Formats: sequence, structure tokens, C-alpha cells
Amino acid sequence: MDNLFTRSEFNPILKPNKKNWWEVKKIYNPGAIFHDGKYHLFYRAVGNGVDWKSAIGYAVSNDGENFERFDTPLLTGVYEYEKRGVEDPRITKIDDTFYMAYAAYDGITPRLCVATSRDLKEWTKYGPVFSDWMFDKAGGVRTKFDENGKTFNKPRLVEWSKSGGIFPEKINVKFWMIFGEYRMWFATSDDGIKWTGDQIPFLSPRKGDFFDNIFVEMGPSPIKTEKGWLVLYHGIDDKHCYKIGFLILDLENPREIIFRSDLPIFEPTKDYEMSGMVDVLHGGLDAMQKMSDEELKNFLAKNIDKGTMPRVTFCCGATVANEELRIFYGASDSVICTATANLKDILSLVK
Repeated sequence: MDNLFTRSEFNPILKPNKKNWWEVKKIYNPGAIFHDGKYHLFYRAVGNGVDWKSAIGYAVSNDGENFERFDTPLLTGVYEYEKRGVEDPRITKIDDTFYMAYAAYDGITPRLCVATSRDLKEWTKYGPVFSDWMFDKAGGVRTKFDENGKTFNKPRLVEWSKSGGIFPEKINVKFWMIFGEYRMWFATSDDGIKWTGDQIPFLSPRKGDFFDNIFVEMGPSPIKTEKGWLVLYHGIDDKHCYKIGFLILDLENPREIIFRSDLPIFEPTKDYEMSGMVDVLHGGLDAMQKMSDEELKNFLAKNIDKGTMPRVTFCCGATVANEELRIFYGASDSVICTATANLKDILSLVK
């Protein structure tokens, strides 16, 4: 079903900027919103320096393909819980306030956080959204790939929250959100700042020959449609390939799944989606950031030759304008790309 989408002829539409230290290495996983006739992009950037910290940059476009980016990041890691940076934002507008859900990383544990803005440029951070939600107690299972591309389960984590997509309107007087990687959960809130997470996963990997048989992770904020809430999510299979599937949820009771796609609607096929400095390579960023340029080049080439290079199309941002669904995604954790589909074509798959 990958032919539902048309990739931009300009892909990758954004690449690392060698002039700005904070986005020299990688830019990827952008959140997006269509507002006042423009596409606003909030992307994760990794720069030079100790530990390759992540920051969140900002770019604006009239057409969704040609962007003007700002020279300084919107958000950076300041506090101890975000000393390795801020990552993978998703953007939602409710009434006159924009909400950004993002992960703060201290080098060991990611924690889901929220920031708010009235103009998309000045943001107020509120810190971690949970006070007592624990990954292991809520049914979380952390699955990893070893250096040969085989899966194994790591010991459970006490605290591990990220990938939050906030619904664009309140439901039954409350804010709603779907969050999580490995498994996905619901959370609700009275103010959009402090949240209560469910203790049972809402969505888990499926056994069998499915695109999401190893791992699931929340995508962009849900989109309201005539058939229900459209939720794009990431599935990872046993070949370590990140593909995008979707759910349709009941408008009044989002916990009710009306439809779950058996096949992905978007997956890696292009060269720029098949190789790069992928975070989940065995050893991860901690290993890569210590390598020289030559060592890094050889390391990536070795994984490509072995067939252990993860293939990644990772989408944190999706917009709808004039019935056109536009996704913005990180390709190989290294560059930013975009593709479009007719929203009705996606909904026509719902049986």
C-alpha cells in the first residue's frame, strides 16, 4: 500500500546544516502543524560536541516542501533530566494554545514532557508529564536488536515514557493523549500539563507475519475524520524495518478500535531511507559519537553489508489541508522528507 503516497521530488527536503553547530550531524523526526496557511515544522537536531545533544529546531514553509529554517533552536536541554537533549516533538492546537509533547533525555531514561505556546515561537516548558507512571508496572516490554539483527528482551525499565500525540480537542471535558514505544498507552489530563497514564497497554505488537510484530510506537497527533480518529503509528518487524500503519478510533470513546491496518501504508524504499546514522543501531549514539569520521563511515558500511542496518521512515508530524494528508518523516534518522496522499484513499481502506 506504499503507493498511496507520493514522495516529494525534493526529498530530502531538509538536511543537516553545517553552518549551525547544533544541527551539524543529523536532523529528523519533525512534528508539524498547518496553521494560518503555512506548514510549521519542529524537528530534532543533533550537533557536534560532547554526547551529541539533541535540540528542537523550527522551520516554516508555504508549500510543505521548501522551508525557511531559523538559525537558533527553539528548545534545548537545560535541566538535569534533559541534559542529553530534547527529542521527537509532536504538535497540537487546542483552542488558542499550541501543545508540544516531546521527550527529555538524561542519557539513561527518556521522559515525556509538554511545552505550550500561543505563537509557535515562544514556548514554556513544564517538565515531565507523569509523577507516578512506571513503564514496567504498566506492562512495558523493552525489545532490542543485537549486533546480528536478532531480537532479545532487555530487563524491564522502571521509568521510560516518550512519543506523545495529544488529541486536537478535549473529549468528555478532558485532554487525551496516546503515547509510548514498544507498547502504546492512553493518558488523560485536566489541564494538558500533568497527565495520568493507563496501567495497561492500549496497543501491542501482533504475533505472526505483520509489519508490527516486534514493536509499536505512537506517530503524530491523532487526526479527526468522518470515520473516526485517524492514528498513524510505527510498526517494527523482525527485519528491523520501521513502517507506518494506522488505526481508526471511535470519536467519542477513543479507546475503542474501529479498524487496525494489517498492512503498512508507508515504508522505506528509497536510498535515503535505507541507510544513515540510525539511533537504534547496536551501540547507538553513545558508540557513534565517539568514532572518528572514518570509523563512523566504516561502521555504517559494515552494517549495510551485513544486512543489519535498520530501515527507517519515522513520522512525528502529519497535516491535512484540502483533503491532502501530508506526512513529514525522518529518513534513516539523518534527514527530513515529506510525502502526500489523498485522505479519502486512506479512509477507503477501512472495512
